[in-house]
Amino acid sequence: MKKKVIYGLIIISLLFFITSCNKAKKTDSIYLTVDFSTPHYSDTFTDITYHWYLKKHLIPYDPNYKVFVHFWWDSKKMMLLQDDHDFPWNIENWKPGKELTYTHKEIYIPDFIDDFDLESTGKETITFTVGLWKPKVKNSKIILYQKKLEFELRPAEYPEITYAEGWYPEEKFGYGIYDSWRWTSKKASIIADNIGEPLYLYIYGGVDKSVYPDQKITIKINDKELESFIPKEGKFKRKYLLDKNILGTEDEFKIYIETDKTFVPSKLNRGNDDRELGVQIYLVNLMPVKTK
Repeated sequence: MKKKVIYGLIIISLLFFITSCNKAKKTDSIYLTVDFSTPHYSDTFTDITYHWYLKKHLIPYDPNYKVFVHFWWDSKKMMLLQDDHDFPWNIENWKPGKELTYTHKEIYIPDFIDDFDLESTGKETITFTVGLWKPKVKNSKIILYQKKLEFELRPAEYPEITYAEGWYPEEKFGYGIYDSWRWTSKKASIIADNIGEPLYLYIYGGVDKSVYPDQKITIKINDKELESFIPKEGKFKRKYLLDKNILGTEDEFKIYIETDKTFVPSKLNRGNDDRELGVQIYLVNLMPVKTK
């Protein structure tokens, strides 16, 4: 993506944020707390738990409300992440004294801190805001919770990965999970640190169903197959629990992503891309089972 387009997106996000905050109202009729299941690290998955307590002088119930959850990246003045969701209350429970708790599982915090920047401190400030709003209704935003959060790089003891053989260069247009990807060839490998503890392996990927509706994908750790499957839809998500036995005793282990079919876009009249493409991989992430 050209720099002009990127700067344009940042400006649009900034205008949206400023407009939203200037018009947002605050309320003391709802007490909201928010908890994260992991420390504030970049490039990690976390569960976010929302706990609502309704107080006196409660605002009138309106099923048209939506909940907005914004992670605003202060230094870049842009929206990093959102967890917007439907209004979780019903009219029967919309009464002072009522409580409601729910958790959104495995929200991915992007890898947004540049550890190669010599001027970087390894930390970034995020303005985390939760509130109510009615889509398409001006001045309807109500802030329920707002806090400055300091995010840091993943600690050194978290496993790092290196894209080894069978990969094409990364294509990146933003910080969301589906804003960057790497294509594999028929078989691709990743070298990962073995920290001697069980790990969660996350793989988010995709296949082109219009080319091969029955394309098969195989995931292996070292020489052991974890799963072989045909995605039901174009995009797929996989999570595996890797115990110490499958990881072996070496300092590193390998992850293999294989497919039974590949295609060349140019041979399908899809531009001038002559690469032999297998699987589109948006994310590969390893997380300790016990986060620190």
